[in-house]
Amino acid sequence: MQNPGRLAHDDRDGGPAILTFAFRACALTFLASSLQPLAPSPLSLTLASICPLMAPGDPDVNMRTLARWVGAAAEQGADLALFPETFITGYIGDVVDYWPADRKRAFIDLAQPVPGPIVQNLEKLASETGVHVCAGMLERDGEHCYNTQVLVRADTGFTGRYRKVQVAQREQWFSEPGDEFPVFDIGGITTGLMICRDKSFPEIARILALNGAQLLLNPHSTTACPDRDFVDWSIRLCTARAMENGCYLIANNNVVDIDREGSRSAGYTFAIDPWGEVIHRDTGPGDEEKLALVCVDSEVVARRRASEGGHFNLWSRTPGAYGRLIQEGDDPRYE
Repeated sequence: MQNPGRLAHDDRDGGPAILTFAFRACALTFLASSLQPLAPSPLSLTLASICPLMAPGDPDVNMRTLARWVGAAAEQGADLALFPETFITGYIGDVVDYWPADRKRAFIDLAQPVPGPIVQNLEKLASETGVHVCAGMLERDGEHCYNTQVLVRADTGFTGRYRKVQVAQREQWFSEPGDEFPVFDIGGITTGLMICRDKSFPEIARILALNGAQLLLNPHSTTACPDRDFVDWSIRLCTARAMENGCYLIANNNVVDIDREGSRSAGYTFAIDPWGEVIHRDTGPGDEEKLALVCVDSEVVARRRASEGGHFNLWSRTPGAYGRLIQEGDDPRYE
């Protein structure tokens, strides 16, 4: 192996070390503690967060890439492989939004039902590798299309889906908003999903936590720009979402070959624990593929939520005072 890696410790005493191995075309990151394997508790989950090179509008290429990385996750002992938003279908705004109308129509035609052929392929891959898979795609349901993240378990197959609720204006030509907030049991860890800018709306994370989520997955498909760095901007928002709900939050992003002035690839993973501590943050170029292993422990969630007793946010709300939250907001630009 070239470049055997370097060790960097987390800022907290006794926190996990981060060991990074650099390969030809990717960086592989996993948690270690004094260079010894983590000892998982009975309710723990080892998650492989993958930032893969995404081919816009090419599901065949992206499925081959997905299979390669699920294999790498299996070799590292991961229970779950998380892929970014719309990775399978291959949407990235700074590329696809600028396609001509006929190519955009062809992109929409790539949408598939859930479950359907793509999900069947994911079921086969998960069963063969023993790794649960969570990945993004464009879903068709009758005349409607959605930006959807699907979850497939290695043991039981298709488990469910989450449809992005806060669809950006630039995405509304191919996606309608979802309106449901399911949670899923993955190895004893209750897991909820938020897609990209869903993280900017605290109501979504709060509903998922009230539904039982201990882990929030936040896949993205976006780029970085000069006035808004993907990781710096997102960590500020996600730290609040994790801490106020006592959840782990793990976010990742696609790697893209982008040639547009002012935009750059931002293929990074970061992870935040229920105390609001950043326990992992990828380094290196944003245009390199990466895999990060993060251990999620339900005992940490329980300790965080118990630390404030009955005063903890989830138990001490005053819902009757929140009526304004379900009213339409006025856009001051049009007053």
